[in-house]
Amino acid sequence: MSLNVRSCLAMGAITLASLSLTGCFTEEIDARQTREIQGLLYKVHADDPFSGRVLNYPMSVLGLFNVGTCTVDIEKGLPDGEIHCSDNAGNLLASGEFKAGKRDGKEEKFDAKTGKKILIAHWKNGAQDGVTEQFNPQNGERILEVHYTAGKKNGAERAWDNEGDALIADLKWENGLRSGFDNRGTQHRTYLNGKQHGPQKDYGLTGNRFYVSDEENYENGLQHGAQRRIDARGNVTESSVFEHGKLRTRVVDQYSYDGKHIHHVSRVALKEDVNQYMASDLANDGTEQYWDDNGHLIRELEWNKGKLISATATVWVGDRQESQFQGLGRDNYDQQQRVVKQGQERLFSDKGELQAIIVWNAGQVSQVLVTLTPDLRQQHPGKMGLLGGFQQWANPVREEEAFDKDSTYVGAGFVSRYEQLVDIPAPGQAIVTTPHQATVATSSGNSTSDRESCVQRQVDAVHAEDPEALIRADMLEEFEQSCL
Repeated sequence: MSLNVRSCLAMGAITLASLSLTGCFTEEIDARQTREIQGLLYKVHADDPFSGRVLNYPMSVLGLFNVGTCTVDIEKGLPDGEIHCSDNAGNLLASGEFKAGKRDGKEEKFDAKTGKKILIAHWKNGAQDGVTEQFNPQNGERILEVHYTAGKKNGAERAWDNEGDALIADLKWENGLRSGFDNRGTQHRTYLNGKQHGPQKDYGLTGNRFYVSDEENYENGLQHGAQRRIDARGNVTESSVFEHGKLRTRVVDQYSYDGKHIHHVSRVALKEDVNQYMASDLANDGTEQYWDDNGHLIRELEWNKGKLISATATVWVGDRQESQFQGLGRDNYDQQQRVVKQGQERLFSDKGELQAIIVWNAGQVSQVLVTLTPDLRQQHPGKMGLLGGFQQWANPVREEEAFDKDSTYVGAGFVSRYEQLVDIPAPGQAIVTTPHQATVATSSGNSTSDRESCVQRQVDAVHAEDPEALIRADMLEEFEQSCL
């Protein structure tokens, strides 16, 4: 055996003991002694691409981001042969093979903490080709198997849980299209020829618990059949029916933050193609209901394809049903009628005290009664104050014509003058008034309508300067006095 051959074998034995590399090279240099020119590796100050072995080569060449370096064989400036990467403690993290600068051959990766194998992959001419397997770094169990051809998935793709027992994905790839099921992560999907097909599920996270948040059904990539949305408490908040991608019906149930049922409505599509995200493309159909925080039914409406059949609002005082008023349908700009109030809406405090009564006529306020101030209440028990027309700017009642919203009483003492005092009517009873007598002196002889017009002009003048200005009761008194 020649001296050159023995020297080569000795050098190879030393290298194999530490790095398990093969081959024999005439030169071994550090990566800091190299430079890259047009994709080829050169030794500093050299004119020809480098051939030999490079130490401390960047780990990113194998997709690693650990702290450590690689030793790679180079031929004519390109990786060619084996590559081994280790951390700073000398633990093997990965090995692979290159041919003329492209990955070609077997690749293996190892966990830095346990030392267990976590990946086996195969490459050909720079693309994955063959079986790729991943393993749990803790127990070594196989958790993924994917078959590749020329860099594309082709054939079986299967995944298991961390114990390697339960199959959580079973797909078959053909011509870039997948069929089968994939339950990895929070989106569980089933496919047929690359399209969603069959039952699908999404999971949400509340605290440290996962729950089913969506259940859908597909046919050949289109939503078909029942679809449901579910909150963290298990309440179905939306239930829809599709026919080959087209929405037909939807039921919506709304719950408060603390889980109380507060609204239910059924809706239907009245045209062939609707935008499922546009509420105006659907019309109410069937029963619609609202509940308060105590579980009392406060609104109930019956619909027929967007047209109101009936609507009843119920006012509760504690657990006692105190009164009701109705709703009327009015045509809107779309296929869904809006609902306005009709009848007597009675407002109560949290203590159950009657504060105001609003009489609605097809969504328009016809009369407003308010509770008297404490001193007047003692003088006139059983009475309420009827607001005059020109005193609407000092009205302590915020009137809301929309049927699904409550009007509110915003504060006592806001109005100090009333058109007249009337007996408190029973629920549904008409308000009995007497011929109007002005509560303001009429020494000037001006008529009520003249005074109202005069007051209105002064109010308009204030609003002309500041449209947001609040007309207080004392201002109205001043206006009225100036109009006598």
